[in-house]
Amino acid sequence: MEDKRTTWYRRPWAIPVIALIVMIGVLFLIPVPYYIMQPGSALEVRPMIQVKDTRSKEKGSFYMTTVAMREGNLLGWVAAKIDSTYQLVPKQKVLGEGENPKEYEKRQAEIMHASQQDAVLAAFHQAKRPVSEKLLGVQVFRLIEDMPAEKVLKEGDLIKKADGKRIRRSEELVGYLSGKKPGEKVQLTVKRNGKLTEKELRLGTLDASSGVKRAGIGIQPVTLRKVTTKPEVNIHADSIGGPSAGLMFSLEIINQIGGEDLTRGYRVAGTGTITPEGEVGQIGGVQHKVAAADEKGADIFFVPADRRPGDSNEKRAVKTARQIGTDMKVVPVKTLGDAITYLKKLPRDHSEKNAA
Repeated sequence: MEDKRTTWYRRPWAIPVIALIVMIGVLFLIPVPYYIMQPGSALEVRPMIQVKDTRSKEKGSFYMTTVAMREGNLLGWVAAKIDSTYQLVPKQKVLGEGENPKEYEKRQAEIMHASQQDAVLAAFHQAKRPVSEKLLGVQVFRLIEDMPAEKVLKEGDLIKKADGKRIRRSEELVGYLSGKKPGEKVQLTVKRNGKLTEKELRLGTLDASSGVKRAGIGIQPVTLRKVTTKPEVNIHADSIGGPSAGLMFSLEIINQIGGEDLTRGYRVAGTGTITPEGEVGQIGGVQHKVAAADEKGADIFFVPADRRPGDSNEKRAVKTARQIGTDMKVVPVKTLGDAITYLKKLPRDHSEKNAA
Protein backbone atom coordinates (compact mmCIF):
# COMPACT_ATOMS: atom_id res chain seq x y z
CA MET A 1 0.00 0.00 0.00
CA GLU A 2 1.46 3.38 -1.03
CA ASP A 3 2.12 5.97 1.73
CA LYS A 4 0.22 9.09 0.74
CA ARG A 5 2.48 11.27 2.89
CA THR A 6 4.94 13.11 0.72
CA THR A 7 8.59 13.19 1.81
CA TRP A 8 9.44 16.83 2.59
CA TYR A 9 12.16 17.14 -0.05
CA ARG A 10 9.70 16.08 -2.76
CA ARG A 11 7.33 18.94 -2.03
CA PRO A 12 7.15 21.79 -4.58
CA TRP A 13 8.67 24.40 -2.28
CA ALA A 14 11.63 22.25 -1.21
CA ILE A 15 13.99 22.82 -4.13
CA PRO A 16 13.65 26.65 -4.18
CA VAL A 17 14.18 26.79 -0.40
CA ILE A 18 17.24 24.55 -0.54
CA ALA A 19 18.64 26.61 -3.42
CA LEU A 20 18.11 29.83 -1.45
CA ILE A 21 19.84 28.41 1.64
CA VAL A 22 22.80 27.24 -0.44
CA MET A 23 23.03 30.60 -2.19
CA ILE A 24 23.03 32.53 1.12
CA GLY A 25 25.66 30.14 2.49
CA VAL A 26 27.84 30.80 -0.52
CA LEU A 27 27.40 34.56 -0.10
CA PHE A 28 28.57 34.22 3.51
CA LEU A 29 31.65 32.24 2.50
CA ILE A 30 32.92 34.40 -0.35
CA PRO A 31 35.20 37.13 1.07
CA VAL A 32 35.53 40.63 -0.37
CA PRO A 33 38.41 43.11 0.15
CA TYR A 34 36.32 45.30 2.45
CA TYR A 35 35.25 45.69 6.03
CA ILE A 36 31.53 46.24 6.65
CA MET A 37 30.77 49.16 8.98
CA GLN A 38 27.33 49.94 10.40
CA PRO A 39 25.76 51.56 13.50
CA GLY A 40 26.86 50.01 16.76
CA SER A 41 25.70 50.90 20.26
CA ALA A 42 25.49 53.82 22.66
CA LEU A 43 26.95 52.56 25.93
CA GLU A 44 26.66 54.27 29.31
CA VAL A 45 30.12 55.33 30.45
CA ARG A 46 29.58 55.53 34.21
CA PRO A 47 29.71 51.73 34.87
CA MET A 48 33.07 51.61 33.07
CA ILE A 49 34.80 54.19 35.28
CA GLN A 50 35.57 53.94 38.98
CA VAL A 51 37.12 56.89 40.79
CA LYS A 52 38.26 55.91 44.28
CA ASP A 53 36.39 57.41 47.23
CA THR A 54 33.82 59.29 45.15
CA ARG A 55 30.04 58.91 45.37
CA SER A 56 28.73 61.31 42.77
CA LYS A 57 25.15 60.99 41.53
CA GLU A 58 24.08 61.59 37.94
CA LYS A 59 20.51 62.47 37.04
CA GLY A 60 21.35 61.93 33.38
CA SER A 61 23.98 59.81 31.63
CA PHE A 62 27.03 60.07 29.41
CA TYR A 63 27.21 57.62 26.51
CA MET A 64 30.08 56.60 24.31
CA THR A 65 29.09 55.49 20.82
CA THR A 66 30.49 52.65 18.74
CA VAL A 67 30.39 51.28 15.24
CA ALA A 68 29.93 47.63 14.37
CA MET A 69 32.68 46.49 12.01
CA ARG A 70 33.39 43.05 10.63
CA GLU A 71 35.30 41.44 7.81
CA GLY A 72 33.31 41.68 4.63
CA ASN A 73 31.71 38.91 2.60
CA LEU A 74 29.69 38.94 -0.60
CA LEU A 75 26.41 39.07 1.33
CA GLY A 76 27.57 42.18 3.19
CA TRP A 77 28.71 43.74 -0.06
CA VAL A 78 25.26 43.19 -1.58
CA ALA A 79 23.59 44.59 1.57
CA ALA A 80 25.74 47.73 1.38
CA LYS A 81 24.53 48.35 -2.15
CA ILE A 82 20.92 48.21 -0.96
CA ASP A 83 21.01 49.61 2.59
CA SER A 84 22.77 52.95 3.22
CA THR A 85 23.37 52.04 6.88
CA TYR A 86 26.02 49.59 5.67
CA GLN A 87 29.35 51.11 4.64
CA LEU A 88 32.13 49.40 2.69
CA VAL A 89 35.64 50.30 3.87
CA PRO A 90 38.62 48.98 1.86
CA LYS A 91 40.77 46.64 3.93
CA GLN A 92 43.94 48.60 3.19
CA LYS A 93 42.37 51.58 4.98
CA VAL A 94 41.72 49.47 8.08
CA LEU A 95 44.66 47.11 8.42
CA GLY A 96 48.22 48.30 8.93
CA GLU A 97 51.11 47.14 6.77
CA GLY A 98 51.41 43.36 7.02
CA GLU A 99 48.64 43.26 9.65
CA ASN A 100 46.01 40.54 9.90
CA PRO A 101 42.52 40.91 11.50
CA LYS A 102 43.59 39.46 14.87
CA GLU A 103 46.56 41.83 15.04
CA TYR A 104 44.22 44.68 14.12
CA GLU A 105 41.96 43.87 17.07
CA LYS A 106 44.96 43.70 19.38
CA ARG A 107 46.15 47.08 18.12
CA GLN A 108 42.71 48.61 18.66
CA ALA A 109 42.76 47.40 22.27
CA GLU A 110 46.15 49.03 22.80
CA ILE A 111 44.90 52.27 21.22
CA MET A 112 41.92 52.19 23.58
CA HIS A 113 44.27 51.85 26.56
CA ALA A 114 46.30 54.86 25.40
CA SER A 115 43.08 56.80 24.85
CA GLN A 116 41.98 56.06 28.40
CA GLN A 117 45.25 57.45 29.74
CA ASP A 118 44.83 60.58 27.62
CA ALA A 119 41.27 60.95 28.91
CA VAL A 120 42.43 60.75 32.52
CA LEU A 121 45.16 63.34 31.90
CA ALA A 122 42.76 65.69 30.11
CA ALA A 123 40.12 65.40 32.84
CA PHE A 124 42.49 66.01 35.73
CA HIS A 125 44.19 68.91 33.95
CA GLN A 126 40.78 70.45 33.23
CA ALA A 127 39.68 69.98 36.85
CA LYS A 128 43.06 71.16 38.15
CA ARG A 129 43.51 68.01 40.21
CA PRO A 130 46.82 66.19 40.95
CA VAL A 131 48.04 64.04 38.05
CA SER A 132 51.44 62.93 36.78
CA GLU A 133 52.65 61.23 33.61
CA LYS A 134 55.89 59.27 33.49
CA LEU A 135 57.11 58.44 29.97
CA LEU A 136 58.98 55.13 29.97
CA GLY A 137 59.95 54.85 26.29
CA VAL A 138 58.67 53.34 23.05
CA GLN A 139 57.57 49.73 23.20
CA VAL A 140 57.73 47.35 20.24
CA PHE A 141 54.07 46.37 19.92
CA ARG A 142 54.33 44.38 16.67
CA LEU A 143 57.09 43.36 14.28
CA ILE A 144 56.39 43.72 10.56
CA GLU A 145 57.44 40.75 8.45
CA ASP A 146 60.45 41.02 6.15
CA MET A 147 61.66 44.24 7.75
CA PRO A 148 64.98 44.86 9.58
CA ALA A 149 63.53 44.84 13.11
CA GLU A 150 62.15 41.32 12.68
CA LYS A 151 65.61 39.76 13.10
CA VAL A 152 66.93 42.14 15.75
CA LEU A 153 64.11 43.22 18.07
CA LYS A 154 61.41 41.37 20.00
CA GLU A 155 57.85 42.31 20.82
CA GLY A 156 57.89 44.00 24.22
CA ASP A 157 61.34 45.57 23.75
CA LEU A 158 61.51 49.12 25.08
CA ILE A 159 63.37 51.59 22.85
CA LYS A 160 65.03 54.29 24.97
CA LYS A 161 67.35 56.02 22.49
CA ALA A 162 68.02 56.28 18.74
CA ASP A 163 71.59 57.23 17.79
CA GLY A 164 72.05 58.50 21.33
CA LYS A 165 68.95 60.71 21.12
CA ARG A 166 66.47 60.13 23.95
CA ILE A 167 63.17 58.70 22.72
CA ARG A 168 60.13 58.96 24.97
CA ARG A 169 57.15 58.88 22.58
CA SER A 170 56.37 56.84 19.47
CA GLU A 171 55.90 60.09 17.52
CA GLU A 172 59.48 61.06 18.37
CA LEU A 173 60.84 57.77 17.00
CA VAL A 174 58.77 57.97 13.82
CA GLY A 175 59.77 61.61 13.32
CA TYR A 176 63.45 60.88 13.81
CA LEU A 177 63.49 57.94 11.39
CA SER A 178 61.49 59.84 8.77
CA GLY A 179 64.43 62.20 8.39
CA LYS A 180 66.63 59.33 7.24
CA LYS A 181 66.80 57.30 4.04
CA PRO A 182 66.30 53.57 3.48
CA GLY A 183 69.66 51.80 3.75
CA GLU A 184 71.07 54.08 6.44
CA LYS A 185 71.97 52.60 9.82
CA VAL A 186 70.47 53.46 13.19
CA GLN A 187 71.76 52.55 16.64
CA LEU A 188 69.02 51.78 19.15
CA THR A 189 69.35 51.57 22.91
CA VAL A 190 66.87 48.90 23.95
CA LYS A 191 65.68 47.68 27.33
CA ARG A 192 64.93 43.95 27.33
CA ASN A 193 64.24 41.86 30.44
CA GLY A 194 65.33 44.77 32.60
CA LYS A 195 68.72 45.20 30.89
CA LEU A 196 69.92 47.83 28.41
CA THR A 197 71.50 46.66 25.18
CA GLU A 198 72.60 48.27 21.89
CA LYS A 199 71.06 47.12 18.61
CA GLU A 200 72.13 48.30 15.16
CA LEU A 201 69.69 48.14 12.24
CA ARG A 202 69.79 49.15 8.61
CA LEU A 203 66.62 51.05 7.71
CA GLY A 204 64.17 49.48 5.34
CA THR A 205 61.35 50.92 3.21
CA LEU A 206 57.84 51.20 4.57
CA ASP A 207 54.56 51.64 2.66
CA ALA A 208 56.15 50.90 -0.71
CA SER A 209 52.94 49.18 -1.84
CA SER A 210 50.93 52.40 -1.42
CA GLY A 211 53.43 54.41 -3.41
CA VAL A 212 54.59 56.44 -0.39
CA LYS A 213 58.10 55.35 0.52
CA ARG A 214 59.69 56.22 3.83
CA ALA A 215 62.46 54.89 6.00
CA GLY A 216 61.59 52.65 8.94
CA ILE A 217 62.73 49.70 10.99
CA GLY A 218 59.47 47.76 10.67
CA ILE A 219 57.60 47.95 13.97
CA GLN A 220 54.30 49.19 15.30
CA PRO A 221 55.43 51.36 18.22
CA VAL A 222 53.43 52.43 21.27
CA THR A 223 54.34 54.96 23.94
CA LEU A 224 54.73 53.21 27.28
CA ARG A 225 53.83 55.45 30.21
CA LYS A 226 52.49 55.47 33.73
CA VAL A 227 49.72 57.89 34.72
CA THR A 228 49.19 58.51 38.44
CA THR A 229 46.23 60.44 39.84
CA LYS A 230 44.78 61.43 43.17
CA PRO A 231 42.14 60.05 43.56
CA GLU A 232 42.88 56.84 41.68
CA VAL A 233 40.95 56.16 38.45
CA ASN A 234 40.26 52.78 36.86
CA ILE A 235 38.59 52.30 33.47
CA HIS A 236 37.21 48.97 32.25
CA ALA A 237 35.85 49.07 28.71
CA ASP A 238 35.82 45.31 28.09
CA SER A 239 36.45 44.43 24.43
CA ILE A 240 35.84 47.89 22.96
CA GLY A 241 38.76 49.19 20.92
CA GLY A 242 39.93 52.42 19.31
CA PRO A 243 40.49 55.99 20.52
CA SER A 244 37.12 57.64 19.90
CA ALA A 245 35.66 57.38 23.43
CA GLY A 246 38.27 59.77 24.83
CA LEU A 247 36.00 62.82 25.12
CA MET A 248 33.18 60.94 26.83
CA PHE A 249 35.57 59.24 29.26
CA SER A 250 36.96 62.65 30.24
CA LEU A 251 33.49 64.08 30.83
CA GLU A 252 32.51 61.17 33.08
CA ILE A 253 35.75 61.42 35.09
CA ILE A 254 35.21 65.15 35.64
CA ASN A 255 31.64 64.43 36.70
CA GLN A 256 32.92 62.06 39.36
CA ILE A 257 35.76 64.21 40.71
CA GLY A 258 34.21 67.65 40.28
CA GLY A 259 31.25 67.43 42.62
CA GLU A 260 28.83 68.86 40.02
CA ASP A 261 26.46 66.86 37.82
CA LEU A 262 27.28 68.05 34.33
CA THR A 263 24.60 65.83 32.77
CA ARG A 264 21.84 68.11 34.16
CA GLY A 265 19.51 65.14 33.72
CA TYR A 266 20.14 64.83 29.96
CA ARG A 267 21.21 61.80 27.95
CA VAL A 268 24.51 63.05 26.55
CA ALA A 269 26.15 60.96 23.84
CA GLY A 270 29.21 61.76 21.80
CA THR A 271 32.47 60.80 20.21
CA GLY A 272 35.93 62.21 19.66
CA THR A 273 39.54 61.50 20.51
CA ILE A 274 41.13 63.51 23.30
CA THR A 275 44.67 64.75 23.89
CA PRO A 276 46.16 65.23 27.36
CA GLU A 277 45.69 68.97 26.75
CA GLY A 278 41.97 68.47 26.11
CA GLU A 279 41.81 68.90 22.32
CA VAL A 280 39.04 66.91 20.63
CA GLY A 281 40.03 65.08 17.43
CA GLN A 282 38.30 63.54 14.41
CA ILE A 283 37.10 59.93 14.34
CA GLY A 284 35.79 57.41 11.83
CA GLY A 285 32.23 56.27 11.18
CA VAL A 286 30.60 59.34 12.72
CA GLN A 287 27.34 58.85 10.78
CA HIS A 288 26.92 55.40 12.36
CA LYS A 289 27.54 56.83 15.83
CA VAL A 290 24.90 59.51 15.33
CA ALA A 291 22.43 56.77 14.40
CA ALA A 292 23.40 54.71 17.47
CA ALA A 293 22.94 57.72 19.78
CA ASP A 294 19.54 58.49 18.28
CA GLU A 295 18.46 54.88 18.72
CA LYS A 296 19.38 55.19 22.42
CA GLY A 297 17.24 58.31 22.76
CA ALA A 298 20.08 60.75 23.40
CA ASP A 299 19.23 64.44 23.82
CA ILE A 300 22.69 65.75 22.88
CA PHE A 301 25.48 64.47 20.65
CA PHE A 302 28.97 65.93 20.95
CA VAL A 303 30.96 65.70 17.71
CA PRO A 304 34.49 66.89 16.87
CA ALA A 305 34.30 70.29 15.19
CA ASP A 306 35.67 70.61 11.65
CA ARG A 307 38.73 72.84 11.99
CA ARG A 308 41.27 71.75 9.41
CA PRO A 309 41.17 70.98 5.67
CA GLY A 310 39.82 67.48 5.23
CA ASP A 311 37.88 67.40 8.52
CA SER A 312 34.34 66.15 8.01
CA ASN A 313 32.93 64.85 11.33
CA GLU A 314 30.80 67.92 12.01
CA LYS A 315 29.38 68.10 8.48
CA ARG A 316 28.58 64.39 8.36
CA ALA A 317 27.01 64.37 11.82
CA VAL A 318 24.72 67.30 10.99
CA LYS A 319 23.79 65.74 7.65
CA THR A 320 23.03 62.36 9.23
CA ALA A 321 20.92 63.93 11.97
CA ARG A 322 18.89 65.72 9.31
CA GLN A 323 18.48 62.55 7.21
CA ILE A 324 17.22 60.39 10.07
CA GLY A 325 14.97 63.15 11.39
CA THR A 326 16.25 63.10 14.97
CA ASP A 327 15.37 65.66 17.63
CA MET A 328 18.82 65.12 19.14
CA LYS A 329 20.97 68.26 19.25
CA VAL A 330 24.31 67.88 17.45
CA VAL A 331 26.93 70.01 19.19
CA PRO A 332 30.41 70.45 17.61
CA VAL A 333 33.26 70.95 20.10
CA LYS A 334 36.94 71.74 19.67
CA THR A 335 38.01 71.04 23.24
CA LEU A 336 36.92 69.33 26.42
CA GLY A 337 36.38 72.82 27.84
CA ASP A 338 33.89 73.59 25.04
CA ALA A 339 31.79 70.56 26.00
CA ILE A 340 31.82 71.48 29.70
CA THR A 341 30.86 75.09 28.95
CA TYR A 342 27.91 73.92 26.86
CA LEU A 343 26.70 71.53 29.57
CA LYS A 344 26.94 74.14 32.31
CA LYS A 345 24.62 76.44 30.35
CA LEU A 346 21.87 73.81 30.15
CA PRO A 347 18.80 74.08 32.41
CA ARG A 348 19.13 71.92 35.51
CA ASP A 349 17.01 68.88 36.39
CA HIS A 350 15.99 68.04 32.82
CA SER A 351 15.00 64.52 33.93
CA GLU A 352 12.49 65.84 36.48
CA LYS A 353 10.87 68.23 33.99
CA ASN A 354 10.35 65.38 31.53
CA ALA A 355 9.15 62.81 34.04
CA ALA A 356 5.63 61.43 33.59
